[in-house]
Amino acid sequence: MKDKKFTTKNQISRGYGANRKTPYAALRVIKKWAKSNNVAIAFVSVFVVVYIVSQCTEDAFLYLGTTGINNLNGEYYRWFTCLFLHYNLRHLLANSIALLVVGYLLAPFLKKRQTLFLFLSGGMLSEIAFSAVCTGQIYDIGASGGIFALLACLIVCHLRYPEKSQFPWYRPDVLFILLYFVFANSSTSAFLVHSFGFTAGILISFLMVSAGLC
Repeated sequence: MKDKKFTTKNQISRGYGANRKTPYAALRVIKKWAKSNNVAIAFVSVFVVVYIVSQCTEDAFLYLGTTGINNLNGEYYRWFTCLFLHYNLRHLLANSIALLVVGYLLAPFLKKRQTLFLFLSGGMLSEIAFSAVCTGQIYDIGASGGIFALLACLIVCHLRYPEKSQFPWYRPDVLFILLYFVFANSSTSAFLVHSFGFTAGILISFLMVSAGLC
C-alpha cells in the first residue's frame, strides 16, 4: 500500500503543495523584484516627476543641463541636475527601462547604497569629463552616463563573480540592455558621455572590488 502525501499548513505557507500554483505567485515575484530594485525604482520615479515639471518649463535644459566648462559660469550643480532631465518621452522610457533592468541584474553584487553611489558618481564624472572637452553651446541631459557606469560595474562583477550571474544572454531584459548599449550612442555628445560614464564605472568598480565592497 502506497503512502499518501499530505500537505500541511506549514508546507503551504512555505510554497509547497497546492499553493505553488496560485495567482499570487506572480505577485510574489513582482514584490521580490521591487524589493531588490528599489533604488532604481526611486530614481525612475524622480525622472518621471522631473519630466512632467520640465514640460511646464520652457527650455529647462538651458538652466539645468551640462555644457562646456567655459560656459558654466560657476554653475557646477548642472553636473548633478542634468542626470534627472530628459529631452522627450522616448528618451525617458529608454533610460528608465535600462536603469530598472541594470539595477535588478546588479542586485546580487551591490548593496543599495553602493548602487546609489555608483550611479551618481559615475554620472557626475561623465558630465564633468564632457564639460572639459565640450566647446560651444552644446547641452547634455539624461541619466545615461550613470547607467553606463552601472553597466560597466555589471561587466566587472560578471567577470569577477561568474557564479552569481548565471543568466542567459537571450533573456528579454539582457537583450534590451545589449541593444541599449549599442543604439544609445546616437550622437557625438551621447557617445562621449556614455564612454566617460563607462570608464568611470570600470574604475570605481575595480576600487570597490579591491576594497571588498562588492
